[in-house]
Amino acid sequence: MVFKAPMNFLLLFFFILSTCFAGKLVLIGGGARPREAMQRFVQLSGSQQSRILVVPWASGSLEGAANIRAELAAFTRAPIAVAPLTPQSPAQVLGLINSATGIFFAGGDQSKLMKTIESLRLADLLRQKFNQGIAFGGTSAGTAFMSQRMITGTGDLRVINGAKVELGRGLGLLPPHIIVDQHFIVRGRFNRLAGIVLHTNLVGVGIDEGTALVVLDNRAQVIGPTQVLLFKASSTKKLIVRVLVNQEIFDLSIR
Repeated sequence: MVFKAPMNFLLLFFFILSTCFAGKLVLIGGGARPREAMQRFVQLSGSQQSRILVVPWASGSLEGAANIRAELAAFTRAPIAVAPLTPQSPAQVLGLINSATGIFFAGGDQSKLMKTIESLRLADLLRQKFNQGIAFGGTSAGTAFMSQRMITGTGDLRVINGAKVELGRGLGLLPPHIIVDQHFIVRGRFNRLAGIVLHTNLVGVGIDEGTALVVLDNRAQVIGPTQVLLFKASSTKKLIVRVLVNQEIFDLSIR
């Protein structure tokens, strides 16, 4: 006997597949990095068996990467590598990426970070490693570039108008309907993210400084002393905002 699924069942099945997200992410909003979030990143990377790579390409110096390396080293005796600041060819970093169990991106300029990744033709490899279960983390720009559509940093914060905010292509490790903003409350970025959500119908996630999201599959948990804000448009003129605090959990798959 051959089972034939109804068309509406098949449509539902493929919709679920298209919205499923599997991976390990630690996304920090910038500023002071929560100790618990850094510890969770090390655990997700394999703890004492981890091989962590810190990537400084969003920045113009190695100082930030060195600080991140020192913070992560508090939780593992395993060596932590730092990628070259300005690699000239993929060969300089392929070995580091292929051997890593966790990759952490320092802050700076997310557009610069994506430009470097694309110039080295590493985007597909990084997405492949993520889908294979490698833990990915980032802070500030290293968080902003994780969504498929990335806020470049330019835009008029005085108005709620998403058409005036420049979006670029990010690495796309988050579900495609999610867009992330960082330094959110401290730098007054409510208008920017609200405008984008109303203009694009994306779901906005604003992560404040000193706070992180730890994402396992579709479940995201807030870690840190301030807040994460969720934005969803119910119409072109109506915005739903949800404020989440330390230890709260929400589902990234829900639009």
